[in-house]
Amino acid sequence: MWFMCASAAALNAQASLRGKTLTDSAEHPISGVVVSIDDLKIQDTSDSLGNFLLPNVKPGQYMVSAKKIGFGALTAYVRFGANEKVEADFLLKQTAQSLNEVKVETKAVPRAKLVDFEERRANAAGGRFLTQQVFESRAWGATSDVIRSNVPGLEIKRSGKATVVVGGRMQVPGGAFTNGGNPPGDCPAAIVLDGIFVFQGNGEPPFDINSVPPTMIAGMEYYSSPASIPVKYNGTRGTCGLMIIWTK
Repeated sequence: MWFMCASAAALNAQASLRGKTLTDSAEHPISGVVVSIDDLKIQDTSDSLGNFLLPNVKPGQYMVSAKKIGFGALTAYVRFGANEKVEADFLLKQTAQSLNEVKVETKAVPRAKLVDFEERRANAAGGRFLTQQVFESRAWGATSDVIRSNVPGLEIKRSGKATVVVGGRMQVPGGAFTNGGNPPGDCPAAIVLDGIFVFQGNGEPPFDINSVPPTMIAGMEYYSSPASIPVKYNGTRGTCGLMIIWTK
């Protein structure tokens, strides 16, 4: 879209074209627009105020174009009389730029706190390992349901208001959870959360496994016997087995 107003003087001299390049909506100045008459090989680039000037235009009719990347190009035929000073403003419309499709391939790198988990899982270090994908596939359920379905030999029971992991049977009559309402002999698993013990069977309240939902878990590992438990987590505890939970 463009408009032009002209005044002419009948003299045998060259003409000129002066004007502004503006946005077509609010008519703000656009710098860097190339305004040219290709037939005469003359051009100018609009300044910060949108001003341009094409001097020394021979009388005649020519196609004038205004172009800038990011804006639709404009072209118009303009007739120049001898010594005529033509004024024309070009109103350019901004256009969306499309880029060639770029494909980025990345290799998953374990988060720092999952390095040990991934190493033990790769070496099949005597434990049972559940990945983030396992928990995401059961995101609608409870963490205890995921454990029950994927870790054989474990029991999930209630202790008061908590849902706990039971790894075996105590030899001492009454067991560990007599006061918690569990049957005598239940032996809970020790629980480590992001590398820190949250339950070791030393008189602490039971850890509710469902307090960590499946959507928060990046990995889980369970060791049923003291011989298989990683050295850094081993020790004397009134528990049966060890469960390590890693969060996202």
